[in-house]
Amino acid sequence: MNFYVLTLFPELIDTIVNTSITGRAIKKGVLSVSSINIRDFSERADGRIDDYPYGGGAGMMLQAEPVYRAIEAVKEKTGRKNPRVVYMTPQAPVLTQTKAEELAGEEDLILLCGHYEGIDERVLSECVTDYLSIGDYVLTGGELGAAVVIDAVSRFVPGVLPNEDSARFESLQDNLLEYPQYTRPEVWHDKQVPEVLLSGDHEAIKQWRYQRSLERTRERRPDLLEGHYPVTCLAAGGDGAQTLGKRFTDAVSQYGTVINYDIKRRQKETRKFGSHELVIFACTDAAMSEPERFRNVSGNDTLAVILQTNPPAPKSDQIEETDTLLNDEEAWDMAPIRMEMTLMKKGFHVITTNSMDESATERGIADAAIALRKKIQKLSLQNSSH
Repeated sequence: MNFYVLTLFPELIDTIVNTSITGRAIKKGVLSVSSINIRDFSERADGRIDDYPYGGGAGMMLQAEPVYRAIEAVKEKTGRKNPRVVYMTPQAPVLTQTKAEELAGEEDLILLCGHYEGIDERVLSECVTDYLSIGDYVLTGGELGAAVVIDAVSRFVPGVLPNEDSARFESLQDNLLEYPQYTRPEVWHDKQVPEVLLSGDHEAIKQWRYQRSLERTRERRPDLLEGHYPVTCLAAGGDGAQTLGKRFTDAVSQYGTVINYDIKRRQKETRKFGSHELVIFACTDAAMSEPERFRNVSGNDTLAVILQTNPPAPKSDQIEETDTLLNDEEAWDMAPIRMEMTLMKKGFHVITTNSMDESATERGIADAAIALRKKIQKLSLQNSSH
């Protein structure tokens, strides 16, 4: 991944990013960070790139043309007409783990650092695609914020961290703070490492960590809980549905539970989900046409996702007569629509439907999971404002 930082102080960026994990990734060639001095694109012989704001006021502002020239130079270097351009400003949404993972999907990312009293609004409206903040406070310039973005985004770039799960299974990934961590010795200052962590029982350890994360979040950041939804996946339709359902669930939550609904006894168990839960129905089209599989499942305005797994190409003899006014693709889409109607009657609120092949790439699954988490965050913000 390539970062391009437009700044008045390139040496500040260089000092920060060339250390620790990002520094090692740069040496390996997994990342590149180019610091570009906006002053080099001045129209004036003295290199000046600021001026007084119209209408008066304290301080100076960066002019539009030098910033525009710097952005265009990066576009020419990358060969891309429309790369993401992120402007660091306190007048923007705060960077989140989900946003960092989303930006990691870019090949090239331009970070624009303001200084003084800001940048001429005209160049921002013409060139900037994203506005980001690292907190509700004002810094002297955007360089520290840009360095934070580089660090947070880099963790999701393959090859940056020694353990590929480190970024995905991270604090805040589920809108929860991370559970307590321990290392040797087992006893320190008469304090014992919790026995469950020594048990070797992975499921028990997973549940312990989840409960501790919930407790810590309630104590330190209760505001985060509005965006936390326990995740359950009900998978039906064969091994492909089971595998893809687990892959997608793992991308959405490190604490998600996957239940095999091809097993008859599971279909007989009553399952009731609450209004602050998320249920993923990972099914083939054949499984969707058998709603009796889920006859004992009910929700209470529960968020739901339909994951249509490995949908085959439609054949003319598979399209019902009632769908003759639709084209083939629209007719095949009736399977999840009917599934959604069934779930609505059972108390679920379907927020998205995804169709994926069993061979879906990790990046494709991650992008779908990111889009889902963004929808949930948006719903959470809407609910909290009411």
